Formats: sequence, C-alpha cells, structure tokens
Amino acid sequence: MTPPTRRLAILFLATPLLATVLITVVVTLAVGPPATGDGTGADPQSAPGPATRKVAVTIDDVPGVGIPSSEKCDFDALADYADKLLATLTTHVVPTVGFVTEGNLCDEIPSERLGELLGMWLDAGMELGNHTYSHPDLNRTATALYKEEIVRGEEALRRVLDEHKRPLRWFRYPQLHAGDDASVKAEIETFLAERNYEIAPVTIDNQEYVFANLYAAAKEAGNEELMGRIVEAYLSHMQEVFAFFEGYSVDVVGYEAPQVLLLHANALNADHLEKLLALIEGRGYEYVSLEEALSDPAYDLADGYVGPRGLSWLHRWALGRGMEIRMEPREDKYVRELQQR
Repeated sequence: MTPPTRRLAILFLATPLLATVLITVVVTLAVGPPATGDGTGADPQSAPGPATRKVAVTIDDVPGVGIPSSEKCDFDALADYADKLLATLTTHVVPTVGFVTEGNLCDEIPSERLGELLGMWLDAGMELGNHTYSHPDLNRTATALYKEEIVRGEEALRRVLDEHKRPLRWFRYPQLHAGDDASVKAEIETFLAERNYEIAPVTIDNQEYVFANLYAAAKEAGNEELMGRIVEAYLSHMQEVFAFFEGYSVDVVGYEAPQVLLLHANALNADHLEKLLALIEGRGYEYVSLEEALSDPAYDLADGYVGPRGLSWLHRWALGRGMEIRMEPREDKYVRELQQR
C-alpha cells in the first residue's frame, strides 16, 4: 500500500489545486473547529478542543456532603465514598485538591476519625486545603467570626498534613463569597495572606450540588430509575457548562486559559465520576495541578468583583476589564421542578 505521505506528494505533483484542498481538509480535521465567543463551537456536545486545553480539578466539602441521609453518620459509608472517588481520580491520574469542611462530619463520628478520612486523600497523592470549619457565608458573618472559622478549620487538617509532611497552602471561600464590601474583602484577603494561604479560584462553576442533592434523595428512596435520569441530566449540564466557559475564556482573556473545575465530595461523583471524566477527556482536556493552572498569566488579572454573589473568576476578570458579564447555563426546567417537590 502506498504510504499516506507519498500519496499526498503524488497528488501535489499531479494536481496542485487538489493538493491544496486536501491539505486544508487535513489541517482542519487535525486541529478541530476554532473556539467561538458564544462558547458553543460547531457542536458543543462533541467538538474536540485544542491540544492546549487544561483543567485543574478541585473537590469541596471533604469528607463528604450530598449523601443519603441514612449514611451521613456512617463512617464506613463515608470511607467507601472516598475510596471510590479517589480510585477514579487515581486511575485517570487527576491531581486534585480536596477542600476540607470539618464541621460536615456527623457528631456521632469521633472527631479523631476525621484524620483517617483525610489520610485517604493524602495517601492517594492528593492535596488538601481549608474550606473553613463549618462553611459560613462571609456575607452573613462578622469578619472576626469568619477568621475564627478559618483558624478552627486548620486544626484537624494541620495534624494530618504534618503527619504526612505536607504543607497547608490552599483556601477556598465557601459559596465563592469573597466579600460584599471592599473593606471586608481586603481584610479577609490580608488575614489569609498572613497565614500563608493562597486563594483557590474557580473558573468552571456549575450547579453540580443541585444534582447531587437530588441524587442522594433518590438513592435514599431506592429509586434507581430517577437516579439514572439525574445522572444523565447532570452530564448534559456539565457539557453545556464546559462549552460555555471555553468560549467565555476566549471572550475575556483572548484564549482558553487553564480552567479550575469546582466539584464536591458527594455520592453522585463517587458513583459516576468516571462518566464525568470521560466527558472532560472527550473535550480534549489534560489534567494539571492547581498550581500549574494558576501559573498561567490569566490568573494575574484583577478580580474586579465586590458583591454578594459567588462568581467564577472569569466573571471577576471580565468585570475587572470593564466588560459586561454573561452568566453560565443553569440546571434545566426538569431538574428545577424536581427540586420543588
């Protein structure tokens, strides 16, 4: 059989115009469709991305949230969810930062056992960061109390990190609320800097927690048919969200910057993270650490937002550049109706 490169050379010599057309087609197929400002591309559900697409995965509310009510105080169930989540992340070689909310641990589980759950993350090679002790809303909490929440959130976390000879580096704002007043925002940022924290931003925000709560309720009820529908709706939503923020990044910073994805440690992801990662990989993403993602120049842009909402950093950068923001897709009507039942 004639090698492809030789056939192309023969065509080029024989019919230059045909060769030009063929080369254009080959290049187009190799590169894929260009990113568009509306975040859709030719087909947002399946369009391949450029080879440079990168994403850092972060998981909030470790050791767990959004799980069936009968399992919230079951240590073995929590450990099983963590094991499934970490096994999938490890198989796909996803460097992940888990953000710890110690107050999520049920009072019936001895606090010292939190170290066992957190140790699972570190033993799997993941990082851990502080998400405060009990997930307070900065918009509704005095700064002095919020600072106490930050410090209290370090106690068990520092112990297990010290045991594994790992540093405490990252902080994630609960609800992504970073201050609805400029002075509050500056005060908390200064406090975090004094304690040697780096703030962990989010660019791909989403409604995953809505699907997770519905999934946990359906699982508690043993409704497998509803669980399946929720998973399908979740994956469809995440396709739309990724497509949106890919295009939005081009609009705001001029290219597809490395993304930072926000997920949670819940039953939905423990059971179905494999499907979500397949979706992400299908969009042409390479997994990178949070540190590597934040080394991109986009993350040096000013956070131009002060207000009550928990916005993606892409929105914050847009506002810092004097741009109007365009909000990401929400859950569809079917899911909203399920929430209201």
